Amino acid sequence: MKTPEADHQPTSPPSNWPALLRGSVLSSAQSKHVQYISLADRRAQVIITINAFLIPLTLSGYTKPEIRIGIILFSLAAALSIFFAIISLMPKRYKVDASGSGNLLHFSGIWQYDETSYKELMKGALESRNTITELMVSDIYHLSNDVLRPKFRWIRLSFYAFLVGLSCALIFIVGPLVS
Repeated sequence: MKTPEADHQPTSPPSNWPALLRGSVLSSAQSKHVQYISLADRRAQVIITINAFLIPLTLSGYTKPEIRIGIILFSLAAALSIFFAIISLMPKRYKVDASGSGNLLHFSGIWQYDETSYKELMKGALESRNTITELMVSDIYHLSNDVLRPKFRWIRLSFYAFLVGLSCALIFIVGPLVS
């Protein structure tokens, strides 16, 4: 007969729990990085759209000689901002490791193999828990280091170019109009 204490005894987790937890954590981290990439791309697209709209709008005031310097400064800064945003949108590739092999989970690592070789390599990786974990961790690292870091650096430069250009333009536009 069962005692009430036996029902409340802690049970040991299933043996695959650590693997499931590890897979869930890695998948979540990878998904978060992909969302950050998407966020950065949307920001860059907004920067391009706004600046592309503002450049012709501001150039319409070029006929007024007292504010030409401000208009030129703003137009150049907006063009520079667009340039930085476009660079951030350009596809980034993983850096290949010293052995010359890429990550089997990333598209730039896949296309260096023919289909048969890739399937064999992937089969071997999937059969080894440690290998697939290493591939996922490497993928997350490279998404962050090789893709996200440069992408956000270019977007930050784009924002700074816009901010500095707008500030200088306002000084050179408002100054002559006030005096």
